[in-house]
Amino acid sequence: MKKIFFALLCVLVAAGAIFAQAQTPNGFSDFFPEADEIGAASRTFGQGFEDAANLAKVTNGKLVSDVGFVRYERADYSGDSPLSIEVFTLLDSLAAYSLLTLLGEDPVQSGPPGDAFSSGNKSFLFARGRIFVRVLGKNAPAELLEKTAAAVGAKTEHISAGNRPGLIDYFPSDGYDASSLRYFPSQDAYKTWSAGKTPDYIDANSDMEIATAHYSVGNLAGTFFLMKFPTPELAEEYYDELASSVVPGGSTIFARNAGPLVACLEGNFDPVSANRLLSEVKISYSLHWIDDDGNNAGVIWGIPTVILLAVARSLIFSFVACVFAVLIGSAIGAGRFALRQYKEKRSPVPLEEDPGFTRLDLRKR
Repeated sequence: MKKIFFALLCVLVAAGAIFAQAQTPNGFSDFFPEADEIGAASRTFGQGFEDAANLAKVTNGKLVSDVGFVRYERADYSGDSPLSIEVFTLLDSLAAYSLLTLLGEDPVQSGPPGDAFSSGNKSFLFARGRIFVRVLGKNAPAELLEKTAAAVGAKTEHISAGNRPGLIDYFPSDGYDASSLRYFPSQDAYKTWSAGKTPDYIDANSDMEIATAHYSVGNLAGTFFLMKFPTPELAEEYYDELASSVVPGGSTIFARNAGPLVACLEGNFDPVSANRLLSEVKISYSLHWIDDDGNNAGVIWGIPTVILLAVARSLIFSFVACVFAVLIGSAIGAGRFALRQYKEKRSPVPLEEDPGFTRLDLRKR
């Protein structure tokens, strides 16, 4: 009986291990749907790694490494329409959004199965937080790609939503071609994407975010570059160097500096049209008091109410502190005086002879 029980236990343990390995081999995440969920015949897990050197075997691996790589996972599905699912864990949501703009076939759109997505005839890409998912199928119908992406998206719903790059919000709306948007979280990503052929006015050694888009206004067309630097001082220094290198009347490049941003417009634009587009790139700063509940908004005598309230509070506090200090000083003085009077009445030794007190006679003799 014991032997039968022991054999049965071994079988159960072995079956559990095999089942677990089939579900999440090598520590794979549970983002990959079962084969029957998407109508595939079978699912085969491919490679999974965290070493960026292995990205050399992955399509667009160098670009993935440049935007900020953390982990890669892949599963292949066989059937009438074979396809594969690749899941990239990246440095942040900006990196995920960047790959959407760089690798997507169609313009990026907001919404499920993630924070944003880009569909196409051979692929369906989406990003949720810092997770970037690529569904590939050369002969798979678009409906199957979308269905597969939705199945993966359902397994990533617990991941917090990411932030869309704030830099692209500074693009002027007039003449903007959304399908041409490209966002690069680093200079390295831009150099890889452009195969090292960067415009002369982009400093290859500068630390910046870059976004580009195509613009057309009437018969005028060109490329709009937005560059964001860590500080306004670096942006201003970069702009001054750029302005000094441009030959007046001999260049089709127009530029503008606004805070930490530098905008460049290249194409056949005339100065008036270029200035109209570049003037829309603006930076505004706002001051918000931590303890402001929103009910004190307004201006009195040209001064924001929150500032007046802060000054009034400071004055009241200073007055209370002064009164408190005077009261304490008075109390200490009265106490010392009372103690002296008590000593004079109770002590048998004359005050002049008491070593505990010192009398100064300042009268002139």
